[in-house]
Amino acid sequence: MPVARASAAGAGAHILGPLASAPWYVRFLRDPIRCLMDLRARHGELCALDHGVPLGSRGRRFVFALGPEYNRRVLSDIQHFHATGQSLPGPAGSAQRRVRFGLTRMRGERHAEQRALLLPLFQRSAVREQAGAMAEGVEAALAGWTPGRTVDVKREMRRLMLHLSSELLFGREDPERSWRLGEGIGDWLAHNFLGRVWLLLLDLPGTPYRGLLRRAEAIEREIRAMIESKRAAGAVGDDVVSRLLRAQAERPGAVKFRDLVGQATMLFAASYETTANAMTWTLLLLAQHPEIMEDLADELAVARRGGPVSLDALERLPLLDAVLKESMRLFPPVPYAIRLARSVESLGSLTLEDRDRVVVSHYVTHHLPELYPDPGRFDPSRWSGLRRGPYEYLPFGAGPRTCIGFSFANAEMKLALAAILGRCRVSVLPGTRVERSVAVTLSPRGPLPMRLHAPGEVCRPARIGGNVREMVRLPD
Repeated sequence: MPVARASAAGAGAHILGPLASAPWYVRFLRDPIRCLMDLRARHGELCALDHGVPLGSRGRRFVFALGPEYNRRVLSDIQHFHATGQSLPGPAGSAQRRVRFGLTRMRGERHAEQRALLLPLFQRSAVREQAGAMAEGVEAALAGWTPGRTVDVKREMRRLMLHLSSELLFGREDPERSWRLGEGIGDWLAHNFLGRVWLLLLDLPGTPYRGLLRRAEAIEREIRAMIESKRAAGAVGDDVVSRLLRAQAERPGAVKFRDLVGQATMLFAASYETTANAMTWTLLLLAQHPEIMEDLADELAVARRGGPVSLDALERLPLLDAVLKESMRLFPPVPYAIRLARSVESLGSLTLEDRDRVVVSHYVTHHLPELYPDPGRFDPSRWSGLRRGPYEYLPFGAGPRTCIGFSFANAEMKLALAAILGRCRVSVLPGTRVERSVAVTLSPRGPLPMRLHAPGEVCRPARIGGNVREMVRLPD
């Protein structure tokens, strides 16, 4: 894959006509990562695809603005660059529309009000209150991780984060119900990005699209039932839904009932998918760099002396922090974002049209050699003394819409890594192919089998195939 290099200073935007644009639309749908890297290498930081292509509906062009300055311009200006949906909109008045209408879809004063309401539930003080329960959940989920076993790490990390996110958002009073709801939301989210669903967007018997709509209805029914149950019990739990119900009682009108459904659904989708994928990629990188894995295990062992390691202790470990930073640099949980241009005249040298869709990329930014020398190398040591601005390193987004759950995500991942490396080491099975998949989040496609080894056992990197080798330089 070509290295994404910076355009010459002052270079103008490249505007491609219909014939030149069509192949890029196809490439973007097939493989957004390769398309974004190739677009920037070939056409520079700013490139517009003609809206004559059918995918550019209603006169919209797709504008690719790839670099930290465009990240700042687009992500900081929420008045003129509006967030777009992360799932299919669904028919008017449908459950599909209601369950997808969370914080990520809100704009203006409503977004600011709802974000201010939710933010205290995700700040570091709230994380510390939940740390003990999170650690217990991690230990319970990893009880079967014993040396000698082979596990599908992708499936296991999804299972772990499903349980943690479900209990955080929906409560621990009835964990089976929380997990069941979490599984339903995960299944619904995945179906939003299936090609067979997009093929025929008609609510007809037997169509995959109708199946998607019915999944949304089931989620809405379950969330409504859970909300009523919690309200009847006095909403005394420390989960997010209970806290929102208490806020609703204290400030009537601040949280509408329909908001609770959308907030619960989309907060779960964001927390579950991103952390599960980030953990999967991190374990792959450690397995392929066993010397770093062993150094990290040693750092964790020192912190663990005298008993279980606390979250406060984990937050003071430099290598643990650097490993996660470097993993999310190489594999940002969300590799790109799309914004809808409204009432804005220009972006760089390009005159925008109203409703143009502007694509910025966390992935491309994280692989720029002028920001990160030798960008394809997994090198946690680069973070020793390295400082990058919020639009140069943005694994959780940037600007007013930065993910509010980043403190919880970091805590979950640090606790999970501490528990895993306290039990075992991991290695990838030789011959494994790792292909990427992008459906809002960046994940490996298919299973990722790993062997569990006893601490102290020598682990070696495996020869693996797949287009993951375009994203990071791995041992041969």
